Formats: sequence, C-alpha cells, structure tokens
Amino acid sequence: MPSAEHTTGPTRRRPPAVRRRMLLDAARTVIADRGLHATTVRDVAAAGGVAVGTVTYHFSGIAELLAGVLESEMAAYSAPLMSAAEERPRGRDALLLLLDGLLADGDRAAEHWKLWLDFWALAAHREDYARWQHQVYVDLHGLVTRLLDRGRLDGSLQVADPLQSAVEIVALLDGLVVQCYLPGARLTPARGRDMLRRQLDRLGNELEVDVPSSGRRVPPCS
Repeated sequence: MPSAEHTTGPTRRRPPAVRRRMLLDAARTVIADRGLHATTVRDVAAAGGVAVGTVTYHFSGIAELLAGVLESEMAAYSAPLMSAAEERPRGRDALLLLLDGLLADGDRAAEHWKLWLDFWALAAHREDYARWQHQVYVDLHGLVTRLLDRGRLDGSLQVADPLQSAVEIVALLDGLVVQCYLPGARLTPARGRDMLRRQLDRLGNELEVDVPSSGRRVPPCS
C-alpha cells in the first residue's frame, strides 16, 4: 500500500486566510516589479500559480490587492521601525533610528516606496483608501511629535513646536522618497538622510523669533 506522501490525488485546499496571504505575496512581487497600472489580475494569478477566478474570489480587483499589499508592507516594514523608535530612550536617537530606517539603502526599501507611491495615486481618487492613508500619516505624525517632545525634554533636540516640526519633517521625508527612489533619481538615500539630519539641526532656530523693529533675534515669550 503506498504511503500517504506518495499518494496522488487532488491537492488539499488551503484555508482562505492562507490563500489570501499567498495571493498578496504574489501581487507584491508583480506590482513592485511592473507598477500598479501595468499589472493585471491575470498577472497576479500567474505569479501565484492559481486560476484568475481564485484571485477574483478573494479580491475585487487590482486596487484592493494593492491596498492589501500596503497593509502588509506597513506591518512588515514600517511598524517594526516605529516600535523600535518608540522604545529608544533618547529623543534624537529614536528619531534618527526611525528616519534612517525609513529612508534606507537597498532593494527592500526601494520596493517598499515604489508600492507606496503607487498607493498615493490610488488614494488620490478613492475616498476609502484616502482615509486609510490619512490614518497612516496621523500615526506617523503622532510618533514623530512624541519623539521630538522627548528630545526637547532630554535636551537632545531643540524644538519650539513639536507637532508643527513633525509635519514638516514627514513632508520632507515624503519629498525625499520621490527624489531618492524613482528611476533616474539624482539623490541617494544616504544623501537624503543627511538632509534630514540638517533639518533636525535647524530646529533650534525655531526657538528664536525675528523682531523687525530692532533687527535683533530674541527668544519667544513662554
């Protein structure tokens, strides 16, 4: 009698959650390589080794696949960096850990940001995805604000308005993502990280206020 491992027969059906995970992995590979608008459901099915109907059973289309990929990307790429930064005791060290990790060298970071740039375009036209993206930024602004405030309290950073500075730092990070990771980019991630460090060093200037009448710079009133 043949052993169970050598018995031929229909492949055991995988649980829906496992199948969905496999399809998201396949979609991530194809979309990162070709881009959202050059990827079809048939491409994802081929990459996952399944029929097109299997993909459409689990996902309504490419847009939902990309949204699922981005949620997984946030959990795998960004969330560990954010958690590690939250645990770092000194404010400046924590913020640099976060920013250096997000604007990293290598193919992994480039793939992550290409997927995110595709999602930007999608969120610009879909309110449901725009709400999810907005929450991502709310969380990131909140974390950077806490790290700036931590640095203000421990003396490692000088900052007058942690929330406003957080919004500006994240805006600079977004711009650097475009300039560092798109094909033909003239900035390297290492140069981008240097620019972020210079921005942190300039935060101390916010503690001074121009007084046009006297031409002197004086600290703001508390």
